[in-house]
Amino acid sequence: MSGDSMMARTTQAMVRQMAWSQGLARIAIGAGMLTAPATVAKSWSGEYDEDASSLPTRAFGTRDVVIGLGTIWSLRRGHPVRHWFVLGVALELVDATVTLRKRQRLGVTGRPDTWEMLTAAGLAGGILVATALRE
Repeated sequence: MSGDSMMARTTQAMVRQMAWSQGLARIAIGAGMLTAPATVAKSWSGEYDEDASSLPTRAFGTRDVVIGLGTIWSLRRGHPVRHWFVLGVALELVDATVTLRKRQRLGVTGRPDTWEMLTAAGLAGGILVATALRE
């Protein structure tokens, strides 16, 4: 086996591990949004109104659980997974846009908060997996 093909296999193994990690993270984060929407919404926006926030927070959670489960299901069965990451990247772009607008509207400066970092990590990781994975 040539060095190039060994490196390609090692790279693909790392990319697949990233895909597993992102799938599991989406399930965990989504489950948190479904089961504790108040805690998540407060940590994300600083406030929580049961009537206004419960449904969208749970909807985000459902979205992430579905993408995570689809990713894991596809990986376990050897099915293509790139489409799950393309979908995730599209949704993370929406999240990032809304988050940036929130920062501008509230005049927030300085370091990103935890949710902003999770959004950025999901976006960067999703782009990396979607472009690097060979199926």
